[in-house]
Amino acid sequence: MFLKSIRFKITILYMAILALTLTSFSLILYHNVNVSLNSNMDTLLKSKAGGIAQAIDTYWQAANLEAMDGADASEILRKRRNANFSRIAQRWVKEESTDPKLLDIMVQVFDTDGKAIASSKNIAGLGEIPRGEFIPVLQGKQRFDTMADFRIYTAPVFENEKVAYIVQVASPLGSIKIALNNLKVGLFLLFPITVLTTGVMGAFLAKVTLHPVDNMIETIHQIRAENMMIKLKIPNTKDEIQKLAETFNDMLGRLESAFNTQRRLFADLSHELKTPLTILKGEFEVILKKTRSNVEYQETLKSALEETDRIISLAENLLILAKFDSKEISQKSEKLDITVLLKGITNNVRGLAELKEIMLSFSGLEGLWIYGDPNQLKILFLNIIENAFKYTPEKGRIEVSAVKRNASANISIKDTGPGIPEDEIGHIFDRFYRVDKSRSSSGFGLGLSIAKAVAESHGGGISVQSHPGEGTTFIVSLPLVRP
Repeated sequence: MFLKSIRFKITILYMAILALTLTSFSLILYHNVNVSLNSNMDTLLKSKAGGIAQAIDTYWQAANLEAMDGADASEILRKRRNANFSRIAQRWVKEESTDPKLLDIMVQVFDTDGKAIASSKNIAGLGEIPRGEFIPVLQGKQRFDTMADFRIYTAPVFENEKVAYIVQVASPLGSIKIALNNLKVGLFLLFPITVLTTGVMGAFLAKVTLHPVDNMIETIHQIRAENMMIKLKIPNTKDEIQKLAETFNDMLGRLESAFNTQRRLFADLSHELKTPLTILKGEFEVILKKTRSNVEYQETLKSALEETDRIISLAENLLILAKFDSKEISQKSEKLDITVLLKGITNNVRGLAELKEIMLSFSGLEGLWIYGDPNQLKILFLNIIENAFKYTPEKGRIEVSAVKRNASANISIKDTGPGIPEDEIGHIFDRFYRVDKSRSSSGFGLGLSIAKAVAESHGGGISVQSHPGEGTTFIVSLPLVRP
């Protein structure tokens, strides 16, 4: 299980990144140290060659001071192809090569013909300069070479702008190789120790960091449909883990609300179905106890048909809501004038208004164009108007109006009914909710839920304003389009 955990994956990823970083660092360090050591070696050789040339020249001048009296100094001090200079150079090299400062330095002096005229005793493996390499030096070019285990520097020494002789110094590369090998061994040993140590520390830090997640998982295992009120303990970490816990608690709250809604839905649905089914069962039991007249049979069947229609109506309304919930309901959107649609609806229900002696009025200017499904919009407004008829007493009024508000068409349905208590306004769009708790009134409490679903599917919404004893006003807002 640990091998599949995020903690293990984070640790491995951390170790891999660290290993890659250390590898890059080690390669760069090794390269820089190598370049630095070789550069220092070249600087040392160049400095030694210059010092040797200067010392030989001083030695040569001191040895010829007496010969300079009354003679041509330029001829006497000439070093180029001069046998006396060769002897002086040999003597200097013999005497000075034992100097501790030159202990690891091998010295050779060549004439302009490329022949060695002086060499230190510790010279080993360094022969005469090959002719192909000697020519560039004769032309005044200094050069560095690596041969076998030696670093070699060859430099011409000038006299009267001509090469008089050539100094070559060399030093073994053993010290550089030892230093680089020690560096490699150190890096090789440090690499796995560092990676493993940081890996262990990374695993510990990951465990500490993810400890709140472990607590969250333990709590989540305890959550069931029966105890949705359990919430995660939110760690005060001010990071993504705290945000995760808050988001999960928010989700649990929404799930709890959904579960409660479903429980209430099933309870209400069972109650609504139980009433007509109980009536049907009772009527059938009564009619079957003894022989009845045709009139009695007809009355019983008529009552049974009414209850059957109620069940069918309930099923149809629930099917409509289910389609809205799943976004499966199809809309036949077309451009229409909402004022014309409302006129037709109010004309269709005038007969009901006259039957209940309710004054029904409509006002609104034509030209309020929207996109929508006329059949669904008829259901929306009929449900609200029927709800108004249900609660408006005789001699009351129902006023329907349509106005433009900014980019929306606002349709209000106002009645003079008893109004809705303030604590119930927030629930009137819930399914199966009815202000009349006795459930003696007709309907199932689904009309306003359907109306809200239709309005929202058209990009609009419904709001309600009501005070007990002052009537109720429903306001439907739908987005307008250009005519």
